Amino acid sequence: MEAFRQLFEVNKRKVFAIAFRYAKNKEDAEDILQDTFIKAYQGLDKFHTHKGTSFTSWLYRISINSSIDLLRKKNKMEDKFFDPDNLDNLSSNNLGHNPEHSAGIQDTRNKIGAVLNQLTARQRMIFILRHYQQLSTQEISEYMGCSQGSVKKQLFRAVTAIKDHFKSLIPEKGYEV
Repeated sequence: MEAFRQLFEVNKRKVFAIAFRYAKNKEDAEDILQDTFIKAYQGLDKFHTHKGTSFTSWLYRISINSSIDLLRKKNKMEDKFFDPDNLDNLSSNNLGHNPEHSAGIQDTRNKIGAVLNQLTARQRMIFILRHYQQLSTQEISEYMGCSQGSVKKQLFRAVTAIKDHFKSLIPEKGYEV
């Protein structure tokens, strides 16, 4: 029990971050966090280090599955809007004091959120893991339980959708996104 408690302490912030990015609210992220560690504890006998999988990768995979399961149960895949205000790297601390700049950043957040909400659940998760969690395609493939090629393909589709959306907002030709 003490060893598992230590594993919880080491991994809880990262699991919560993944869950929060996917669930878009604290309460659901906490439910996912709890569900992830319950499933991990109950499935410890199924985890084998000799297969080359790290505990962290295995745990993040459970977290991703728990995130998807919770959202399916609550029918949030289509209904809930991605909350761009929760993006760490675009926090209000980075907005500066210029109201026009702040409004522009907020508008960009809203547009990115809207586009992310239009992606498939898999594309959205891969995009979030890559661009907000800063994970490599290899790490994402381990967490998602798929090949690196699949991750790259889904990431390419997500980025293309985002680019296409923003290209449609630029009235002048000649600008490159």
